[in-house]
Amino acid sequence: MAAARSALEIDGSLLEGGGQILRNAITLGCLLNRSIRVCKIRAGRKNPGLRPQHTTGTLEGASVGSSSITFHPGSVLASNFVADTQTAGSTSLLLQVALPCLLYAPAESSMVLKGGTNCEMAPQIDYMTQ
Repeated sequence: MAAARSALEIDGSLLEGGGQILRNAITLGCLLNRSIRVCKIRAGRKNPGLRPQHTTGTLEGASVGSSSITFHPGSVLASNFVADTQTAGSTSLLLQVALPCLLYAPAESSMVLKGGTNCEMAPQIDYMTQ
C-alpha cells in the first residue's frame, strides 16, 4: 500500500481531457508507490467520466460515469496477470499502463490482455508490436 501521505491530486480535464492523463497518473502512481486522485476524468469527451472498460480494476470511485477516482498502489509484484476490459476496450491502452510497471517487477511476469485490438481513438495493435 502506498505511503500514508495524502494522495496527489490531478485534474483530468487538462490538455485533451481524455483518458491518457488517467493512464499516465495510474502508471506513475504504481511506479512511485504514491496514492493518486484524479478528478474531472475524461471531461473533454462527449460522455465524460469512466466507461465500463475503465472500472474493472480495484479503485475508490470506480463506477461507470464517475468523474473522479483515488488509486492506492501496492508494491509492483511479479506474477501472471490477466486484464479483461469486459468490452471491446483497447488492449493497447491496457498495455500502456501495465508495461512500464512490469519493467520494474522483481522477476519475470506475463500478461494476458482481453479486449479490442483495433479500436477507435487508441493505438492499433500493429503499432504496439513494433
